Amino acid sequence: MSSSRRANQTLKRQLVVRITLIVTVVCILLSACSALLVSRILTTKLDQQLLYAINATENRPQGPDAQNRFDPTDGGGLRLGGLPVGSISLAISSSGVVRSSIIWEYGSTIPDAGQLEVLLDLPRDGIVRSVRIEGLGRYQAVAVTSTGSTGTTTMAVAAPTAANDAIVASMLWIELGLIILAAAAAAGISTVVVKNSLRPLTRLADTATQVAALPLESGEVAIDVRVPRSQAAEQSEVGRVSAAFNSMLDNVETSLQARQASETKVRQFVADASHELRNPLASIRGYAELTRRGREELPADTVFALGRIESESQRMSRLVEQMLLLARLDNDPAAARDQVDLSEVTLNAVSDARAAGPDHHWRVQVPDEPVMISGDAGQVQQVMVNLLGNARKHTPAGTTVTTSVSADDGWARIEVADNGPGIPPALTGQIFERFTKADAARAHDAEGSTGLGLAIVAAVATAHGGRVEVESRPATETEPGYSRFIVRLPLTTTAEPSDSQPTA
Repeated sequence: MSSSRRANQTLKRQLVVRITLIVTVVCILLSACSALLVSRILTTKLDQQLLYAINATENRPQGPDAQNRFDPTDGGGLRLGGLPVGSISLAISSSGVVRSSIIWEYGSTIPDAGQLEVLLDLPRDGIVRSVRIEGLGRYQAVAVTSTGSTGTTTMAVAAPTAANDAIVASMLWIELGLIILAAAAAAGISTVVVKNSLRPLTRLADTATQVAALPLESGEVAIDVRVPRSQAAEQSEVGRVSAAFNSMLDNVETSLQARQASETKVRQFVADASHELRNPLASIRGYAELTRRGREELPADTVFALGRIESESQRMSRLVEQMLLLARLDNDPAAARDQVDLSEVTLNAVSDARAAGPDHHWRVQVPDEPVMISGDAGQVQQVMVNLLGNARKHTPAGTTVTTSVSADDGWARIEVADNGPGIPPALTGQIFERFTKADAARAHDAEGSTGLGLAIVAAVATAHGGRVEVESRPATETEPGYSRFIVRLPLTTTAEPSDSQPTA
């Protein structure tokens, strides 16, 4: 079994399979040993019978006055009683008289020459050997030569092993059935035992699954799930793991609470600082604009300095407003719920972008029917302004920017695409993070970038129960680049998608 296949199996299944395999292998080994032992016992018993038939005959009284004098003409004088059916006897006297027979249930017959040749070829040393006789099968056979008063006599006896083989075969079939029953019983019993033994580990896995499903990335965090104290107090391996898991959760919960407290302080500081900076910046911008009345009387360098003060105050005001909006979204993400028509918002935003960027080509596609969502109209307008402003500021003159709105499967889809130079791959994964700015690969205009525009887009989409995605391909010598931002927001009611009408 490969490591990848083992990895896909549960511990319960692996244990049950291994226990069943162990029991099966043990049963097979015991069955093989018992069958071999029984075969050896039966063969030894048959060999003893053959040796008795030879030795008892050879040791009988052989003199002229003996009552049981050996006479090869009367059946060889061999003691064949107790040998199995099919046994063969052979006796050759010194005078050349041959007497042989095969014992059957209905009597005896004379073996043919080929069968007798096997017995004649046996070493006559009184050692039992295994031979195969043509037409009869496997036999155990022994042959001896004895010398008496009547001369030299050769005797051989062979007994079939078919009965012994049948006994061993029946035994193997019975053991095979018992092995199957033992394997089934081992699988059933081990399943119950392993399931009960792994129940604490299953509870630990369930607890870990519940913790993994908790939203821990932001907000107030409280991990109330724990492994039962009774299980964690056990001295077993699973009990120690459970206790360590509970300790880890306590540490994680404490760390997350400390992180949340720190983030709350930072957000509150940003909100307070942004709020406090609004008035001073407004005053600076106002006084800078006030000096316009008499700038013709001021030196050129003073006029330039005042212009820079006014420009930087406007940039700082935009930054403060964006930071304040993000702080409000962090502290209270629930937006005001009004009915907002995305088609109308998009048309207005594209119209403003066309006026602000006349050197770009602006196209818009909206459906004939309204695409309604529930949300804050001002924040949705800010999403469109930021996306279109991002396309305008980070693409060269002549770039075509296409904005489309559609509804499908309960979701509203806003797409802003441009055929500009694209976004560097290293920047794509973090483009919605705060204070992320494009590098020199994407041109900047005089307005500059705060690095918060797309972060506001993501925050507003999340606050409205949606999400934002980006697709981009940097331009190369052979292929043009493009960037596509997609915002998905839940519809107020399920709207049927309709064909978009392009507007130049």
